[in-house]
Amino acid sequence: MSAYHHVSVVTRTGIVIVSMTQTADDAAPKFFQPRRLGHVNLVVADVERSMDFYMQVVGLEEAYRRPQVKAGFLSNGATHHDIGMVESGGPLGHGRPAGLNHTAFELETEVDLVDGYERAIAAGVKFERTADHDIAHSAYGADADGNEYEIYADVIYDWRAARHGVVTKPKPNWAPGLTPPHAERNYHADPEIRRVEDAVFHPLAATHAVLAVENFEAAFDDYHDVVGLGLVAGGREAAFAVFGGTCGTRSLGLFRADSGRQPGLQHVGFKVADDADLDDSIQRAAKAGVAIEGTFDHPARRGVFIRDIDDIRLQFYVDRTPGAAALHSAYIDTALFLA
Repeated sequence: MSAYHHVSVVTRTGIVIVSMTQTADDAAPKFFQPRRLGHVNLVVADVERSMDFYMQVVGLEEAYRRPQVKAGFLSNGATHHDIGMVESGGPLGHGRPAGLNHTAFELETEVDLVDGYERAIAAGVKFERTADHDIAHSAYGADADGNEYEIYADVIYDWRAARHGVVTKPKPNWAPGLTPPHAERNYHADPEIRRVEDAVFHPLAATHAVLAVENFEAAFDDYHDVVGLGLVAGGREAAFAVFGGTCGTRSLGLFRADSGRQPGLQHVGFKVADDADLDDSIQRAAKAGVAIEGTFDHPARRGVFIRDIDDIRLQFYVDRTPGAAALHSAYIDTALFLA
């Protein structure tokens, strides 16, 4: 268990939010050290309709599809897919309602994946499965609320050549250590971001997901101690926790579920270039009949929320100040926007 110093902040409503800073003990090596959130995979009612929405409104390009399992994948170039989706009634959807399928966190190399996996297994950590995705190798686990997460490393640099169009190749059985791990960094440090000009929004990347959980402390341990995300703001005994990867970006917001926040995915965040681009997209949304659910304007971040066709909330935002200092004293509802 990690150790913390506690700093209490009393809000205007009298609620005490405990912000935590890490001690030297907290700097001990974790099983994994993710760079960032790589993608979010969703369960949707209809893959065809959702793919159209995420291309025409969200502004992502179709990367590839797997029609035999009713799955689709979209990317703007930041990685092989920013958003993946499986159909609820398909082989991977298992009849689940629309919402989160899994979050995915990108590692530096496959060597890091294999090393972390083996150390985690030796420590008694349970994983649900492992997978060979051709372009990436992955291990899957779940947090205390049952939200699945993927920890992966790219094993092919030119993912566009390896995964495009319709993919029908079956996936071989794979486990960390079964094949010699790749030591090279196969992610694109400076990717080519493609802009879908006719779309309503023009995201640079899907950067983060925000979850509400009932088993907050245990889920905190899952993401902090197992997945290895760094604590940016909040803490294990606070109302929320914000985690980031080694790239310095905020990757996951974790909030306590309550009467105002049902357990599950709260939103997926997409970063856009600047205020002008966001303003342009707001105007485009009005012309296209896309409802803006809400807006927020904070010294640290400005953004808007919309809902996709399955009622999944999406955030498009511009960061105004670097870092997350504003989160340490943020009111809980404000922190939900800024996470």
